[in-house]
This record gives sequence, C-alpha cells and structure tokens, in this order.
Amino acid sequence: MKPRVVLFALLPIALFLLPAGVFWVDRSIANGEVPRNVSVEGIDISGLSYDDALLTIQAYERQLQTTPAIFDVKDRSFQLDPTSVGVQIDEEAAVAEAMAQRSDGGSISRFFSWLGGFNENVDIPLPVSVDRDAINDQLEIWQDAAIANPAYEGAVSVVEGEVVVEYPQAGERLEMEPGTEIVVETLSTLEDRMARLPVTEHQPVVTNSDVDAAAAQVRRIIASDVTLTNDDIDFSMTFTKEEIARAVYTEISTTPVKVDILLDEAVIQDLMEARRSEIELPPLSATFSASVSSGNVTISESRYGTLMDVPGVTAELLKAAAGAGTGPFPVLQGERPSLTTEEAEAYGPLGLVSKFSTNTPGENRVTNIHLMADAVDESVVFPGEIFSINDVVGQRTEAKGYLEDCAIIGGEVVCEGHAANVGGGVSQFATTLYNAVFYGCYEDVEHQPHSLYFSKYPEVIEATMGYPNPDVKFRNNTEAPVIIRTAYTSSVITVLFYGNNGGKECSAEWGEHTNEEEYETVYVENEDPEITVNPDEEVRIQTGKDGFTTSVTRIITHPDGTVEREQTWTWRYRTQDEKIAVHACMETGEPINCPVKIPSYVGTSYDSAFEQLAAAGYMIIKVEESVDNEGQNGVVIGMDPGGGEWVYPGSTVTLKVGVYVAAPTTTTTTPPDATTTTTTTTAPPDTGG
Repeated sequence: MKPRVVLFALLPIALFLLPAGVFWVDRSIANGEVPRNVSVEGIDISGLSYDDALLTIQAYERQLQTTPAIFDVKDRSFQLDPTSVGVQIDEEAAVAEAMAQRSDGGSISRFFSWLGGFNENVDIPLPVSVDRDAINDQLEIWQDAAIANPAYEGAVSVVEGEVVVEYPQAGERLEMEPGTEIVVETLSTLEDRMARLPVTEHQPVVTNSDVDAAAAQVRRIIASDVTLTNDDIDFSMTFTKEEIARAVYTEISTTPVKVDILLDEAVIQDLMEARRSEIELPPLSATFSASVSSGNVTISESRYGTLMDVPGVTAELLKAAAGAGTGPFPVLQGERPSLTTEEAEAYGPLGLVSKFSTNTPGENRVTNIHLMADAVDESVVFPGEIFSINDVVGQRTEAKGYLEDCAIIGGEVVCEGHAANVGGGVSQFATTLYNAVFYGCYEDVEHQPHSLYFSKYPEVIEATMGYPNPDVKFRNNTEAPVIIRTAYTSSVITVLFYGNNGGKECSAEWGEHTNEEEYETVYVENEDPEITVNPDEEVRIQTGKDGFTTSVTRIITHPDGTVEREQTWTWRYRTQDEKIAVHACMETGEPINCPVKIPSYVGTSYDSAFEQLAAAGYMIIKVEESVDNEGQNGVVIGMDPGGGEWVYPGSTVTLKVGVYVAAPTTTTTTPPDATTTTTTTTAPPDTGG
C-alpha cells in the first residue's frame, strides 16, 4: 500500500513539470521571435523574427501613406494625401514592444504569461505621428472652399501705407480642434478612410468698435519714424514709417476678446540683416595697460559678444512706435570674453617689478632693435604661460624692415653677406629682456649666452638670438600677469616688467674666471676695399678676446627675509683671435716683393730723376710741357705716380718736364691822323718737339 501513496503524492508535481518542460522547450525554440498571439493594429506578427516583423509593419506604413482619405465639409468632398501631413509610423518602437510581450518578471511570472498566450490575444496600437499644423492649414483651405458665408472676426491691415478695416460678420465655420482630431484618427487606420468634419453657425465676438480701436492704434504706430539705440555697443537704428507699415499686422483672439497689433519678425529681421556686422560684435576681453612714465597699470572694460535679438527689437520697436518714437535696441549676449574685467581685477594690484637698459650704438642695429622692441611691447604673459621672443617677433626679414648688421656666425663676427646678418644686433634686445627676467625673479626656460664675451654685457646673464633658435623664453611663475613694456631712444633700449612677483628681489653673484685662455694674434691679407694698408702699416680688423669659464648664481630674497640661492648658470666663452690686416707682401711677416714708397722728383732736373729712377729699375716716360718760367726748363714739374706713393719696382713712372717758351713781343704804331691801333705779334722760335 505504501507505494500507491507515493505515486499519488508525485502526481501533482508531474502535472506541473510537464507544461513547465514544454514552456522551456517552447521558449528556447521561440527565442528572438514575437511571442504567440501578439498583433499590432490587428496585424498578426506572432512568431516572426524582429526583421520580418519590421518589414511587415513597414509595408503597412506604406499603405497608410499611399491610401488617400476622403473628408466631407458642408457636402463637399476633399481628398487628402497622407504624406502631405507627415503620416509616419515608428516601426522600431512597435516591433520592440511586441517582442517584449510576456517577458517581464521572473521565471514563474513568464511561465504563467506563456500559459495565457494560448487563449489570450495582445494587440498593440500603432504609434502613428502626423503634422498637426499642416492639418490645420489644410482645414483652413477646405473651409474657405466649402463655406460660402464664413464667420469672420474682422481684421486691420495696411495696404500701400493706408490702414484698411474689415468688420466682423456672422456665418459658418469649420470647428478646427475637433476636425483635426477626426483627421488624425482617420489617417491612423486603413479600415475607414472617410469622415465628415463638423461645421457650425458662429456669431462674431469681436465688435466693430474693437476693430476701429485697433485701426486707430495702427495709424499711430505707422505715423512716424522710430529710432532704437544701444549705448553699450554705440549703435542706433532708425526704422522708417514705411518699413514699420510693411511689418505691421493684427491677430484677433476670442478668449479673451482682443485685437492684437503685431510686427512681422521676418520683416524686421530683413531690415536688421543689412547691419548685422554692426550689431553682432565679437567679445572684448579686458586688457592691461602699463604706463612707462607713471608706472601705473590700468585695466580696460571687457564686454561679452553680442547677437541679434529679433524678437526683442520687434517688441521694443512696437512699443516705441506706439509711444515716444524712441527706445532701446536690445541685443542678445554672445560669446564670453577670454578675460573679464572682474577676472583681471582679481589678480590684485600690479606695478613695476624689474627693468633693464643697454646702450645701442650703430645705425642698422638700432633700427633692428627698435623693430623687435615694437613687436614685443605690450605683450601680456599670464600665470603659467611661457613667453618666447621668436614666437612673438617671428623671423627677421628685409620685408619687415630689418637691416644687415654684424652677427656671430660660426664663431666669428661677420658683418655682411650672410642671411643671418639681416636683423643683426637684436641679441642686444634679447639680452636686455633676459635681464628683466633674471632680476624680476621669473623662471628661465631658455637662454643661450654668446660664444664670445662682450664687455658691454654682464657675464652669462646675456643672450644671443637666431631663428628659430637660439631663443629667449621664460615662464611666468607668479600668480599675476606680466605686462612687458619697451622704451628706447637712439642710444638706449629699456625693457620693463610690470606685475606682482610676491615681493621677491633677485640679485646676481658671479663666480671666478677659470680655464682662462689668451687670444692669439694673426696677420691676414687685407681684403677690405675700404681699408688701405701699406707695407709699413698694420690695421687691427678684429679685437682679440680671451676665453674663460665663469658662472652666475641668482640670489632670491623673499619678503620675510629668507634668502634662496636658486640656480647657477655656468658658461664657457671661447677665444677670438686678434686679426691684423697687413699688405699682401707682408703676410708672411717678411717683406716679399713689396712696393717701394717712391720719392718726389718734382723740382729736380729731368736728367737726375731719370738716372735715379732707371737705377731703381723703373720705366720712365717723358712728357714735355710748355712753361713760361725759364727756370723750369728741363725740370720735373709733375710725376705719376706722385711722390710718397707705393710703387712696385719695374713699374712705369711718368715724368712731366718743363720746356721754356719765350713770351711773344708786341709792336704798336700810331699814324698821326689815325684813330685805330695795329698790333704785330712775333711768333716764338720752333722748339723742335
């Protein structure tokens, strides 16, 4: 008997497990398909995959969009193309909802939903969307076409500058809101594509007095020109009465009853477009200005960018036209300035932190230094930013006005003939600015001293320049901006830093010279056509410079008195030969085939001069010239080359020799009774040459 009890006890469990097993098998087979007995707007899509269900709904949508609907207005029929009012179905949403049926809850809940699916249908409504504004426009067209005596609430308009009044009248009208709902419902299904739209009798609620009052107001609005002004952007705009007349229109509302006088924003925008560039301004950031003469730092006012405010201008124009004829010209706030006045003022008080000056000899280098100073002047370096001379100034070119001057090229001072000479001398400006960096306690990012030492600059605390490098860069390591100002005369360049470095003071401590190396003196042939060097002369064309290694340490004294040895820079200055230009014959140090300084033979006899010059190896050319001084006969009266000039032996010397020619004799005879004078000239004797 006991086994029977067990069997009867297991029977309910078996009855449950059997459908449960079928459920799990069915669910595994139907995975990714629409559940059983699920439809959309009556369309059975159960058992379909997502893609197939989507295709089915899309096909139904095409039917909705291509099947016209017929609407009756006052016994007139109108056909409506569904696409003209934007009929659409959200197919993805409909299929997703269908796929989600009977899938909520836990396993037990889904099991019982599955059981219900065998005798329970789920129909999902289609999410149909339409353009209600387009439907309303269509109803207006049908009303005008179908109703012979439409109800009218009146209107006020302006035609060619004249106010035209239309008074209210009773009649019929299509009920717009209920009519719209009927159209939407009809277009959402294929079952019945015909409907009648409601038309009712209507008595106007607007009176003739309401229309007359509106007309009087319109006449005041278009009577005069109107000017709107905005002082913040220094702008004003006058709208003529003709322009206002083109824009004015009325709208009548019945709940409550009123006649609204309005301006067409599209017309106002067209009028404003011509002056958009004056209205829409870029943002104006606050700027710092430091006065070299007074030392004061001032901050300019910032301004947000501005945009056209068509609705705002339209409203103010209407108000001004109805009132005083003037009013404000509103603008919208545009782009934010990169630095507002408030942000600039938050940096606190700013003043002179450091300055440095150097002398500027030379004409071309002065021009170059001034051009670079002008480019850098009024630069602002904000906290954390890195300033670079080359980034600000760019490459120095003749097109920018830079001239040739001396520069160190390949370890030698070269003054012309090299591209690097354009802008020569700007290293002096770089040195001047760098010293302002150094003594202002700002962070040195990059600087390179010259390879040769120039006594006019402080050792190591000086900088050479090239493009794109070497460069001078510094970081503003303070909490306040740095305003760089430059000032110059024909002989001095000054760089000034304005800001707030926290009250720190910086000084320099130089180390001893080490690894000293004396320069050498070399003799070179003179190749400069502007310099004359004779065999017995020497001309220094390059000053010698000793080489050495040295260092400088920056000492920072803080406001509390603490002293910090911040950094040490070490630099090696190379030697520069002293160059002495000599005559080519003296290049070896010994005279080889040198010219000789010829003495002057003027005043000596030709014979004596000839004898001496011939003995020295010179070729002589004799040129005779008549003289009226007998003492100069046979005497050298000129020579080429002249005395004291350097002439190579074997060269030709021209001697000019005097030849005496006696003065002519004159005889005068006067007849007793004559009044004329007769002169007879005796010719000189033949000189034979």
